[in-house]
Amino acid sequence: MLNIVENYITLKKNMAVLINKSGYKNSYLAEQIGIPAPTFSVKKQRGNWSEAEMLQILSIIDNEKLHDFFMLELMRAEKDEPKFPVSDLKKEMGW
Repeated sequence: MLNIVENYITLKKNMAVLINKSGYKNSYLAEQIGIPAPTFSVKKQRGNWSEAEMLQILSIIDNEKLHDFFMLELMRAEKDEPKFPVSDLKKEMGW
């Protein structure tokens, strides 16, 4: 479950990069989610999106290229995390 929260934090931190990589203009996305363009720009800069705003934006910009980019960012963030074999997990879980 901790991994889910960490992925959410990484996603929220990378929203501006994802928006830039998507090719959509800020003004278009702002209009689509119903906020003024200046407010959108400030939120993009500060990264203080609500969950609803993130869902709306991602539903517009979602594509395979962005999935690949985000997965790469997650892999980079986790590269220094310790790795454990599945067999250790199975032993711990009593499987």
